Amino acid sequence: MARLLGFCSGLALGSLWVAIACAEPSASDRATARSLAGEGYQALQDKDFATASDRFSRADALVHAPTLMIDWARSLVGLGKLVEAQERYEQIVREGVDARAPKSWLRALSDASAELAELKPRLAWVTISVSGSDAPHVTIDGTAVPPAAIGVRRAVNPGASLVRVQAKGYLAQKKVLDLREGAEEAVAFSLEPDPDAQAANAAHDRPLPAPAPAPAHDPTLMYVAFGVSGAGLVVGGVTGALALGKRSQLANACRSDRCLSDKASLIKSYHTLGTLSGVGFSLGVAGAGVGVALWYLNRNSNHAPSQGLVVHPYLGVGSIGAVGSF
Repeated sequence: MARLLGFCSGLALGSLWVAIACAEPSASDRATARSLAGEGYQALQDKDFATASDRFSRADALVHAPTLMIDWARSLVGLGKLVEAQERYEQIVREGVDARAPKSWLRALSDASAELAELKPRLAWVTISVSGSDAPHVTIDGTAVPPAAIGVRRAVNPGASLVRVQAKGYLAQKKVLDLREGAEEAVAFSLEPDPDAQAANAAHDRPLPAPAPAPAHDPTLMYVAFGVSGAGLVVGGVTGALALGKRSQLANACRSDRCLSDKASLIKSYHTLGTLSGVGFSLGVAGAGVGVALWYLNRNSNHAPSQGLVVHPYLGVGSIGAVGSF
């Protein structure tokens, strides 16, 4: 109990020194740090290193002091985290202590230098090399290893460690290391291509099939339609002209809408020609409409003929027809 009280008194003086030197921690922060430090020190004495490490790390975050960091480092050593403990010791030595600082701080600096010298030979080292991929992702116990640290010596904690290596397009590999304190080992990984990933990449890179062209339209019906149209117009024009001739004859023979009885055949012929003319012109117009529709479909086909007969209809005032080229 006396040692614990002495520790807390030293921490109180150290906290006061921090408050004077930095003027950053508040009174509440210092009080909380002292309480955490007391809990951490008791846990350290009970060899409850996990609790001790948690309390000292929290206290140091509130009031940064070498007295807190050195017991934090000792807790990490108890957990077997020698690499992390080394960094805490190194930080104490690197930051140093002002000559006017409390004696507890000066003693913490001296103890940190001595304990660091004893700790360094206990570190384990591993060299991880990877072939097969230029961009491997390496982890040790879930912690990523920077690319700059691959292929060179890397400090690790003694004991069992799981090394995993992954890379895009390659099968993942893992190895379990069991390193003693002070041991040094080299581990090589040779990645193998992942067949599934290669198949997926090949399928992705394969060019898509060209879309099927639209089916070509047979121009025969178009030609027939224009042929019927032309024939209908010819028949309509000829029979129309004949009907007009018969009409002139009837106009001369008939008076006051009364015609001689011997003109009955002339009248019948006139009506027949008129009917044929109407039918001819109707077929001509209908055939032209069908032909134009088929021509439009033929023109928009993806298989427009590069050679052979090409037909283009035309419509004009009082005329209709088609022109073509070979």
